[in-house]
Amino acid sequence: MNTLKYLFFSAILFAFTGCEKFLTTEPVNAVSDETTIVDKVSTETALRAVYRQFGNIGYYGENYVTFGYFPSGDIKNLTTGGSANFVNVNFRSDDVLFNTTWVAIYSAINRANHVITKVPAVNDPLLTTALRNQYIGEAKFLRALAYFDLARAWGGVQLILEPTSSLQNTPQVKRSTLEQTYAQVLKDLEDAETLLPDAVNRIRATKRTVWALRARLHLYKKEWGLAETYATKLIEKTADYSLLKPYSTWFANSVSATRESIFELQFSAINQNATRIQMAHSTNGGQYRYAPNDRFVQLLNNPDIGGGRSALIASVTQSGIVNWYGNLYYRKDASDPAYIFRIAEMYLIRAEARAQQDNLSATTGALYDLDQVRDRAGLTPSTAVGKPNVLLAIEEERRYEFAFEAHRWFDLARTGRAKAVLEALDPNTKVADHELVFPIPVTQLLLDKNLDPNPFY
Repeated sequence: MNTLKYLFFSAILFAFTGCEKFLTTEPVNAVSDETTIVDKVSTETALRAVYRQFGNIGYYGENYVTFGYFPSGDIKNLTTGGSANFVNVNFRSDDVLFNTTWVAIYSAINRANHVITKVPAVNDPLLTTALRNQYIGEAKFLRALAYFDLARAWGGVQLILEPTSSLQNTPQVKRSTLEQTYAQVLKDLEDAETLLPDAVNRIRATKRTVWALRARLHLYKKEWGLAETYATKLIEKTADYSLLKPYSTWFANSVSATRESIFELQFSAINQNATRIQMAHSTNGGQYRYAPNDRFVQLLNNPDIGGGRSALIASVTQSGIVNWYGNLYYRKDASDPAYIFRIAEMYLIRAEARAQQDNLSATTGALYDLDQVRDRAGLTPSTAVGKPNVLLAIEEERRYEFAFEAHRWFDLARTGRAKAVLEALDPNTKVADHELVFPIPVTQLLLDKNLDPNPFY
């Protein structure tokens, strides 16, 4: 049994499990693949299953988010589990977290493939052309996001674009290059943009969600002009998206999907956000397995650096000892959403893109965008002068703004600055050049002869 056989066998059994009630039908726990997508109702059930998989504990439900901040130099591990290796930038191919995440993301891709491939042939008058296009567009966006997340974590990966429904028809596919993988992401986004409505929907994909991922994709590809263009498309929608004051407003409330949010994944008291459970202190209903380290606590609590972002952490005092923990996911019932795109990211993408194009202006350039984010955090305008310093200021701003979101490690990896930054923070931390991408899970290498390891792992 190879990688994809192992993965898709599980996916078949649960591929059409439902999620939150953003569509009109109740979920179906297990349906034969031959009868899953035959009409409007089953189409909606299948699409709901795609969204649900993105909230899987292996993906944005926990693991993939922690990949962004475990090796950031700002987190300490409070257990003896696998996360200790991530915190120490000691990436191992036999770490179960890598395998769990790899399988979760490819399962999301397979679910999306079912929708993309089968919905065009559905014959149901209730499934109008507009709905059909929308549902296919949503699945294409979600597939693009999944492949983007694989690529920035592991480099080029196997591109599976057809649904796999049995062990007998598992495709035999070699790894694509990083450039080929990003090209597939772009193709799916271009298709989705033509199919999706230009509307506000913070929990489902729209044309604007496509713009957000395109801004991020072009940033990673160093296509500065395009990154600026797509970030601007969202920044200009001021009636729908804005930076909220005070800083905690966008997450510390009981109402999901605030104006800060472009796209997020929903959770509930029944379908809980595992990140919140692992991060919160035991006195606040959590398991407290990882926490901001002392250095990062001081930075966030510094009014000249963290400003209002001190709200991202909270503390509990026990026996005279102060225990700090992450507070982004603060709801006691663990129903906090997973934030995928926020308008703050668009400002900082545009700031970086403008700086890379030598537009540092405080009124129309990089410093303007940077200062919008700083002002929302209660900070004074940046004093950075010159392109290198402005880029460093943007890097630092992203560090605090997205302290507990899936950005910091990937930012340091994509810019090639992980070694310099992390080794300066802690001389005991060593970052090798090959560690800018994660190791392909050894379980997958053993199962799939078509899958090559990343070098030096």
